[in-house]
Amino acid sequence: MLKHYYRLVYWKRRIGRALGSGRRGPRRRPRLAPHLQPFLVFGALVAIAVVASALAGAGYDDFGAARP
Repeated sequence: MLKHYYRLVYWKRRIGRALGSGRRGPRRRPRLAPHLQPFLVFGALVAIAVVASALAGAGYDDFGAARP
């Protein structure tokens, strides 16, 4: 479980650096909540994964058998 936590922290930092924190240089575009952007991106990725999982499992019933 700890391994997954550290992976989450790694990707959160990587996404934050990719979006830019505004500390290293001038801002290129106005941001509403720069400290929340990594969390919003992570939430969007989780939402995409949940939707993809729901679509992939839509053809199966509760017991794993394929629907006709």
